[in-house]
Amino acid sequence: MTESDDCPIDIISIGSAIQDVFINVPVDEDQQVFVRSNHMYMALGSKINVEYPLFEIGGGGTNTAVNFSIQGLNSAILSRIANDRGGEEVLTRLRQYHVNTEFLQIDSGSQAHSGMSLIVNVPGHDRIVLVNRGVSHLLNFDEINWQRLGLAKWLYLAAFGSKTADAFDRLAEWAKKLNIQIAFNPGISQINMGQTYLKNIIEATTILVMNRTEATKLTGSSKTERVTVVLDKLKDLGPAISIITDGRNGVFAADNQGRRYFMPCIPVNASSTLGAGDAFASTFTASVIQSGWDVPLALKRASMNASLVVQNPGAQIGLEPMERLDAYLEEVRLDVEDLSPKSTKR
Repeated sequence: MTESDDCPIDIISIGSAIQDVFINVPVDEDQQVFVRSNHMYMALGSKINVEYPLFEIGGGGTNTAVNFSIQGLNSAILSRIANDRGGEEVLTRLRQYHVNTEFLQIDSGSQAHSGMSLIVNVPGHDRIVLVNRGVSHLLNFDEINWQRLGLAKWLYLAAFGSKTADAFDRLAEWAKKLNIQIAFNPGISQINMGQTYLKNIIEATTILVMNRTEATKLTGSSKTERVTVVLDKLKDLGPAISIITDGRNGVFAADNQGRRYFMPCIPVNASSTLGAGDAFASTFTASVIQSGWDVPLALKRASMNASLVVQNPGAQIGLEPMERLDAYLEEVRLDVEDLSPKSTKR
């Protein structure tokens, strides 16, 4: 997509743009690498043989902006990178997928560096992410062209950091003023700020997506509380559609018309779960934009795309366009259960 004042914008992703480095570290007790009780242990001073690392582009902003473009939407990104090699790699990926970069902030300061994460993947178990966010957490809302931003039909908010204290309040006010729809997938650092901090942006949100741990923390629920109870608390905060992903236990959704849904997890051999949440939330949002408020269909498409991503290393490898997802769905029977508050035991 070209970048001009005449170019339409379907959706702008706001979030981080960083480099990802993936390293597979197999469990090998002879090399003193082992897993116990969800903890990974490596002996200090040891030298461990690993596979050659995979260098990829990641961050919630880039992952979702790329996916929106794959889904055929006019996609843009609002993020911050440095004028360095890492930033060049991010730009190359965005241009490869025709993502509009007019809102991308480039920091040329002598001490500025783009963000990077090291993903230590333990095959058959899970991964550990070591991250340095660089300038990606210094998004400056005073540098935004708000007039151009106001031409977008949707905003997608991933986890991001900003030097602007009232960033969420400004986004909420602008979205309400111009009738811009918001999809929100907050990160744990944002959730840790509490409901008061997020109140205005959640009330302005159309689609709110969180995993169970995040939703439990935001709503002040106990870890043992049924997920449907947590879902109702999330819905009461104001979004039109609330979604809780619960890993292998599936996904739960509720709308503001009193309907609730459950979809089981699609069983696959996962290579890395990194990026699954971005793939799910952005595909769900794209389905709503393109096909209307068919929540069961959006859940199926989103779950399918997320299941394809986790079978590959990298948060963007495996993403498929909507027509391919629909073709897969014709071959695989996926059921979405219509839940009622009285019948659910989940």
